[in-house]
Amino acid sequence: MAYDHTKQYRAVIVRGKGISDLDNFLPTYANILNEICPIPQAEFKEAFNERIFRLLDTGVEKTLDNHRTEIAGKLFGMYYTDESDNVCISHRASKLLEDSDQPAFFKDLCAKYQFPSGMNKIEQTVKPQLALGVSCRQFAYVIAVLQCLEEKDIFITKKQVGYYILNSLDVFTRTASPREVSEQIIDDINQSIEREIYVPDKATSYTYQHVNEQLNLLVLANAIRFVGNSVRLNKREKPYLDALAAAWSKEPLFDFKQYDLDSIEGRKAAEFAWNKYFSSMSDIDDSLLFTDVQALEDDEHEQGVFYAKFTKGRQGENMVALGDEGEHYVYEYERSKVNDINPRLANRVKKLGRIKGIGYDIQSVLGERERQDWAKYIEVKATKRVTAPAGNFNDSINLTRNEWIAAQQFSDCYFIYRVYFTEHGVKLFIIPNPYQQNENDTLTCIATNYRLDFTENSGSFI
Repeated sequence: MAYDHTKQYRAVIVRGKGISDLDNFLPTYANILNEICPIPQAEFKEAFNERIFRLLDTGVEKTLDNHRTEIAGKLFGMYYTDESDNVCISHRASKLLEDSDQPAFFKDLCAKYQFPSGMNKIEQTVKPQLALGVSCRQFAYVIAVLQCLEEKDIFITKKQVGYYILNSLDVFTRTASPREVSEQIIDDINQSIEREIYVPDKATSYTYQHVNEQLNLLVLANAIRFVGNSVRLNKREKPYLDALAAAWSKEPLFDFKQYDLDSIEGRKAAEFAWNKYFSSMSDIDDSLLFTDVQALEDDEHEQGVFYAKFTKGRQGENMVALGDEGEHYVYEYERSKVNDINPRLANRVKKLGRIKGIGYDIQSVLGERERQDWAKYIEVKATKRVTAPAGNFNDSINLTRNEWIAAQQFSDCYFIYRVYFTEHGVKLFIIPNPYQQNENDTLTCIATNYRLDFTENSGSFI
């Protein structure tokens, strides 16, 4: 093998939104798809767009379509069309609804990325890449090269990652190994040589756009961090990083060469197969996708020390249900708050999450003047994500029938505590009286679950 860094090649993915927006919209996409799928292809656009329209400040059809096709579909692989022409939610999106582990979603997604990619047009992009011999899992290369460099305590910038890896033809064709790439980088650093991607008549923002967008996905996967100007591996995710890096030498799992890309029928068959492939889970073991709250900790931020404190005595319970983690945090938060208001009321704060059917997880007290000792009912909904929601953001959660009945019954004494375990510590978003807010249209609650009641006349035992 030999690495020629001068062989530069711009391989792009579908253009997404800002890193926080990708994190923000992910659960919303999943909940919309869970609500409407499976659905005939002919009805999918209207159903999806109508629901995403409720959350946006714009009704521009192009923007709505972009959320549906480019991001939820091509970038995230959250749905596919089956042989009966029905749109179905992907396993990856369904898993997100079950575990609320957003970094795990992106870990799995990053393991699926490859060049050539079906998110690009076959005639204009895939065929030329095949002609050049492009065949790689680019994120495996990124991690493998960074591992080689960090063995020598060398850290490189986003621009260097772009030039040497994510814009390199020798990487995309697997002509060079990660070790050879890292040796070239080290040699250039020792000689004080700075190399950058150069595209005539294009601004730097264009030149590195495809690099930044791909690195953002690794950040959302909790795999890397940006520290100053350098890109650092998140060593708390070492098992996942090792598994991903090990795939650098492997053929991409989807092989476009199996299809006749010179014919319309062949290209359609390839597109159909790609969408189904890309929506399926990766070959990374499920246990490596799980995100421990401590793995989210960012030592560069003051709030990061919270996780060490929060999980003290809980090590070994890293597979504890996310709901329990969120409930534990809210319980401690409420006890501390109530104790500051009136210590004699602190014992009124109780964990009740393991009692089924009551519609809330924690009972506390309101602590408000004349209603100081009134009961307060809290339903906890926790999630893990890298970025912290801020400013204009949207989110979606699922409530059971009992939780919604409790919200109606207890009205202004009922609260939903949305717990975000993030890179910058815990963010707690409190929603008071959700039932009344639904009546006032300041939030929207949509009935999505069906209960099936049956008798002995409906079937038979075998």
